[in-house]
Amino acid sequence: MTQPPIRLGLMPPLTGLVKLYGPEISWAGQIAVEEINAAGGLLGRPLELVIEDDGSMPDTAVAAAQRLLDTHGCAALIGNLLSNSRIAVADRVAETRRVPYLNFSFYEGSISSRYFFHFAALPNQQIACMIPYMAKRFGPKMFFAGNNYEWPRGSIDAAKRSLRALGGEVVGENYLPIGLGPEPIEALLDDVAKSGADVFVPYFAGTDQIELLNRFARRGLKRKMAVVMGHYDEAMVRYLEPQVRVDLYSSNTYFMEVATALNQRYLERLRQHPQVDALWPAGRGVLTNFGEGTYCCVRAYAQAVTQAGTTEPEAVVAALEQVVVESCQGLVRMDPRTHHAEVNSYLARCRLDGTFEIVESFGRLPPEIPERYRSGGSGSGSSPPLLAKSTPALSLRELPKPGSASSMRDIFRRILDNTDVAVIATDVEGVILQANQGASRMFGYEPEEFPGLSVHLLLPPHHRQHHVTALREFERGDALEIPMGNRGEVSGYRRDGTQFPAEASISKFRDDDRTVLVATLRDITAKRHAEQELTWRATHDPLTRLPNRALIRERLDNALRRSQRTGQALALLFIDLDHFKLINDSFGHDAGDRLLVRVANILLELVRAGDTVGRLGGDEFVVLCEYVERTEAIEHLAERINDALRIPMAFEGRELTCTASIGLALGQGATSSVEDMLRNADIAMYVSKEQGRDTWRGFSAELTKQARQRLDIVNGLRQAIERDELHLMFQPIVSTHGGRIQGVEALLRWQSPQGPISPAVFVPIAEQSGSILPIGRWVFEQVCVLQARLKQRLGCNAPYLSVNLSTVQLSNHPPAKPGAVRP
Repeated sequence: MTQPPIRLGLMPPLTGLVKLYGPEISWAGQIAVEEINAAGGLLGRPLELVIEDDGSMPDTAVAAAQRLLDTHGCAALIGNLLSNSRIAVADRVAETRRVPYLNFSFYEGSISSRYFFHFAALPNQQIACMIPYMAKRFGPKMFFAGNNYEWPRGSIDAAKRSLRALGGEVVGENYLPIGLGPEPIEALLDDVAKSGADVFVPYFAGTDQIELLNRFARRGLKRKMAVVMGHYDEAMVRYLEPQVRVDLYSSNTYFMEVATALNQRYLERLRQHPQVDALWPAGRGVLTNFGEGTYCCVRAYAQAVTQAGTTEPEAVVAALEQVVVESCQGLVRMDPRTHHAEVNSYLARCRLDGTFEIVESFGRLPPEIPERYRSGGSGSGSSPPLLAKSTPALSLRELPKPGSASSMRDIFRRILDNTDVAVIATDVEGVILQANQGASRMFGYEPEEFPGLSVHLLLPPHHRQHHVTALREFERGDALEIPMGNRGEVSGYRRDGTQFPAEASISKFRDDDRTVLVATLRDITAKRHAEQELTWRATHDPLTRLPNRALIRERLDNALRRSQRTGQALALLFIDLDHFKLINDSFGHDAGDRLLVRVANILLELVRAGDTVGRLGGDEFVVLCEYVERTEAIEHLAERINDALRIPMAFEGRELTCTASIGLALGQGATSSVEDMLRNADIAMYVSKEQGRDTWRGFSAELTKQARQRLDIVNGLRQAIERDELHLMFQPIVSTHGGRIQGVEALLRWQSPQGPISPAVFVPIAEQSGSILPIGRWVFEQVCVLQARLKQRLGCNAPYLSVNLSTVQLSNHPPAKPGAVRP
C-alpha cells in the first residue's frame, strides 16, 4: 500500500478525571486498525490512527478534536468518554465542520446530529433490565446518587422511572459536582446509611467513584445494601481492595467474559500488545465497555468507508446509518432514525479476584432515546425562548444609542458587570453580540469568547432545537418582552457541561436597522438548595438525621402497598427509652441528645439490610422491617436491641445507661393499615413497660382488648372522685396479745359503672397515667377525717390508721416553702 493513509482521530482521556481508561481505549483503537490494515486497509490505503488526549473535560476535548482535523487531517473522529466533553465536540466541532463523529462511551441520549453516531448503551439499554433484576433480588427501595451533569437527567431518571413502574421506592437522591472531596462523600454516605435502601445506585466518574466505593465499604454499608452501577469494570477494580470490589454489580461490565469468538481473538491480541504485560487480573490488560466501544467504532467506520467507496463525509454518514458490525459483544446494528445502535446488554457481578461474572444476558436491545431528549425535550411547545425572569432595570433596551457620551456607556457597562445576573444581547439568529461579566461568571466563558457564540449553546442539548424555533417566533411576534415569572424555570448549560436552574426574561428592541434580543438570567441554584433543605427538614429528624414521623408514615404506607402485592408480611418495632427524662433532668439536654444519637447509631448497626430506622420524636424510635419470613428473626432483632442498649455510655466521666421497652407488631397490606401498625406496636410497647421495662413484647389480639380496658380505666379514674365511685374499706390490725384491735389499714376500692374493679388492676394504671396523685390526695384526706373522728370519740384508745402510698406520690411531693418545716 503506497497510497497516503486515511487518518482516523481518536480522543481517549490520557489525563484528567477519567485518565485510568485512556490506555485501554488507545490499545483498542490500535488493535482494530492493525486488523484492518492486515486485511488490506481501506480503499487500497492504510488506515492510520491519530491519538490526541481529550483531557477529560470539554475545553480540552474540543481542542483535541480541532487538532485532529486541522493539524493531522483526520477524516473522522472517535470519542469521548465523558458526556460533557462529547456534547462539546458534537456541537462545536463535528456539527460545524460536518465531520463524522463516532462515540464509544455509554451516555444519556441528548445528542441529535446528522454527523453523530453512537455505538454504546443508552439508559434504556443499561437500566431497563438492571433495575428490575436488582429490585427482585435485593428489594425495591433504592438510593440514587451521582455527579451532577447529565446522569440525573438521563440514566438515573430512567432508573427511577423503571423502579416506580415496579412499585418500588426512591428513598434518597444526591447529586454532587465532579471532583469530589472527602467531606461531600461522607455526608452523602451518612444519608445513604440512614435511608433504609435495599440498593445503592451511584453514578460517579472515574476517581470519584473509586473514592466513594472505598469509603462505602469502610463504613460497613456493603452488608446493609447491594450496589449496582452503570460503569464499574476491571480498570476501576484494580484500585480497590478485594473486600471492597467483590459482589458489586454493573450493567456495563462484561466484555472480558463474553464467549464470542471475536472477543477471544481480541483478548489474545490484547495480550500480545507491547504495552500489556498480561491480561487482568494477572496484569494491566483489560477490556471494558470503553475499549470495546472504541474497537467497534473503528470497525464500523472502516465498514462504512468500504461501503461508500470514499471518505467523503456525506457518503460515509449515509453508510454509517446502515452499518451492521460484528464486535466483541456480538452483533451491533445502527438505527438510521436515531443514529444510536442496537447493542447487547448484560448484568455482571464482581468476583473477589476482580474479574466479572455475567449473571444475566438480556440480548441485543434497540435504542430508545429518553423522553426528555426527543423532539426538543420536555417543555417543548409554545413556551417563550431563553429563560424566564428578568430585572427590568437592567434591560438593554435602555442602552445609550450610538453616539452617546462614552462615559455614560462606561458607567452602564460597570453597572451591568457588577450585577449578579447574566445579561446577553443577540441578533435574531441567536448569535451573541455582547454579554456582561455576570454571564461570564454564570456560564464559564471568558468575556471575549461570547461575541459570535450561539446563545443556543447556553442551553442543554435537548432544548436547543426547540429554542431555535421559539426564538424565531418571539422575534416575529408582537410581544416586546417576556418578564420573569411568566413561565417556569429553565436550565442553563455551563461550558463544563454542568446544568443549573435559572429564571430569565427576554426582550427585543430596534437598534438602527437591526433587531436586538436581550436575555436576562438569574441562577436560582441557591434557592433550589434552600427548598430541598426545607423538604429534607420536613421529613427528617435534625438531631439524628433519621426519617421523622411524617416520612415513616409514608414509608410504612409504601411498604404495606408492596406487601399487598407480594403477600409477604412486614414488622414494626416501636422502641421507647426507659427513664430518659431522668437522664435529661439529671445530666442536661446535651447528655440526652448524645444518648439519642447513640441509640440511633446502635439501631442502624443492628437492623437487617433494607430495614428503615426512624425517630418519631422525644425518646421514641421505630424500625420498619419488610419481607418478614420468620417471626423469630424479628424477635431476635428486638432482643439484640435490648442487649445493645444495656451497655453504658461514657459522659463526662460517668456512665449512662438507658434501656428500652420495645413493642413488636406484624402486619400485611391486605389486612393492616398505617394506623393499625403504629397503634399495635405502641400497645405492645406499653405492655413491655408494664411488665418491667428493658424487654420486648409482641402484639396480639388479646393486647387490643387489654389496651381498650386500660383506656377505659384511665378515662374512668379521671372522673371517679367526682362521681363518688371511690370508697375506703378498713382492715383491722389485731394484736396477738389479747386480740385487741391496735390499728386499721385503709384499703381503696372502686365501684365503676361497669362493676367493681380490683386495685391490682386500676392502681398500676393510675400510677402510669398520673391519676394516682389526686386519688392519693383524696384517700389521705378521707383517712385524716376518720382519724380525727376516732380521736374525738375514743381518745387515747383510738386505733391508728395506716395508708398505702405510691412511689409516684413520693417522687411528686411539692417542694417545701421557705421556712416551712415538713412533718
